[in-house]
Amino acid sequence: MNDIPIEKMNGLIYDAKDAIMRMTVMGGEASIMMCRTTSMTQKAQDTHLASDAATAAFGRVLSGTAMLSTVLKEDSSSVTVTFQGGGPAGKIICVGNKNTLKITATNPQAEVEPLSSGAQDVPGYIGSDGTLSVVKDYGKGEPYIGISRLKSGEVAEDFAQYYMDSEQVNSIVALGCLNANGVVLSSGGIIIQALPGISEKTLDMLEMRIPFYSNISREIYDRSMEELCRAWFRGMDLQILSHEELYFNCDCSREKMLGALIASGKDELNDIIQKGEDIEMQCWFCRTRRKFTVAEIQELLKK
Repeated sequence: MNDIPIEKMNGLIYDAKDAIMRMTVMGGEASIMMCRTTSMTQKAQDTHLASDAATAAFGRVLSGTAMLSTVLKEDSSSVTVTFQGGGPAGKIICVGNKNTLKITATNPQAEVEPLSSGAQDVPGYIGSDGTLSVVKDYGKGEPYIGISRLKSGEVAEDFAQYYMDSEQVNSIVALGCLNANGVVLSSGGIIIQALPGISEKTLDMLEMRIPFYSNISREIYDRSMEELCRAWFRGMDLQILSHEELYFNCDCSREKMLGALIASGKDELNDIIQKGEDIEMQCWFCRTRRKFTVAEIQELLKK
């Protein structure tokens, strides 16, 4: 869904922490999740020096992933969302571990011209000929893997398609990011899902309200999520179940990079030793660089 061009925005930035709210309406006939991801999207832009189109995509993917990862119960669980649409982005990979997220792209600095409306061309950056994959790792047993074809590269439509294809859940999804010139003014999203036994009346009431949240990034620009939801779902017995903060953070470490080196195999380690040069590795998600000496590689090979 298109966002209002940033040059038409006025007023102060609404200074609220990134967070996610879970709600129900009509006595539990439908569940709602809404999130604000403004700060983490700005951090993603800063980390990757991302283009405006990439930043707009990051904001939407972070929001969609947050609403997948925060419902997982185990602390060790995680969800990995991958968009691969054949566009300049290459792959966009977002990982959520409960309320903590990180994101990267193959080409975060790829430039794509804005649309004639002034909105960022997210489908042009991601592409639409490819897949959205979701891997849910519950911390034990086999992970769940769901894959669906991209519908448009708009992200929100693609997440809605995923929910229908892989989880058989009818969902209304709105995601948005308002940004330009390296600055993120607002980013967030909302997912409304029908639960078993939902009435036609409730479905009609939710569909009638689509114009309210179709431009989600503009709506959360200067108003709280609670204020918006109480207005949007007035008369629908809105029940707010939880309100939790979201965080943008990478959990990479020197130890994990050493593990990646070990996984490369003996031949690769021997090749590094024979060259006699220290190597440097960089995390895709936080861009942190770490150097490993030939002596450290030799010690790894012994182990």
